[in-house]
Amino acid sequence: MKAYLAAVEDHEPLYGAERLVPPAYAAVYTRWEALTGEQLENGTVHMKQVFRYHYPIHWDETLTLRGQVKEKMEKRGLKFVVQKVEAFNEAGELAAESEITIILPA
Repeated sequence: MKAYLAAVEDHEPLYGAERLVPPAYAAVYTRWEALTGEQLENGTVHMKQVFRYHYPIHWDETLTLRGQVKEKMEKRGLKFVVQKVEAFNEAGELAAESEITIILPA
């Protein structure tokens, strides 16, 4: 986590003192490609991403991820896919959710 904080130049003391995972880090641990091993096609557009947090996550927590394709649709000749990833703590409680909408190349 220290390397991530240094890389993004986030010097918020709370993250180190309380060992809290910064909210933006969810973009790293909820990546669809890391979860599934799939590679996005060249030309894929990352349209939108939403995160929901259910409690603060700490550096030493182990999370289990589950992902699903929530929706597929076509609009004006473009193919949209909505992917959802949920992160659960060791007690099985939902810690965070990520929902990303991508546009696939034609």
